[in-house]
Amino acid sequence: MSNHDEPTSAPSLPRWFLSAAGVVGSIVIIMAVLGVAYWSSRPTQTVDQDIVAERARNLSDVQSKQADLYNNYSWTDQKKGIVRIPVKDAMALLAAQLDQSTRNKPEAPARLTLAASPAGFTPPAPFVATPAPAAGSASAAPAPAAASAH
Repeated sequence: MSNHDEPTSAPSLPRWFLSAAGVVGSIVIIMAVLGVAYWSSRPTQTVDQDIVAERARNLSDVQSKQADLYNNYSWTDQKKGIVRIPVKDAMALLAAQLDQSTRNKPEAPARLTLAASPAGFTPPAPFVATPAPAAGSASAAPAPAAASAH
């Protein structure tokens, strides 16, 4: 026999290492494709500062006109005598009118009756409202009688 060594092969890598390298490589390739797609489709125009300033001025003008309409008197139609009033004043006028209209309403009748009863209809016994006892009065309304079982 010869003293000749047999050829040795290169050391092999474990299978788990090759699998992990494949997964990491696939992720890197996918991220590279997504990065190229993003960079190629991103908007290249920047917002012009002059446009931003103009829009801010326009917004300020609109807001000041609205505040002027809400807080000051102005003519809507001077020929017809129609005036725009501030919102606070309009709400105060409306509240005063509502308060006045509720004060002028007549009290509801204590007893309601039907003007004409249909044939065969018997109206229920009339309801008569009694005022509630005043707070702190010694006389209280009698308690209703309990129904007795036969």
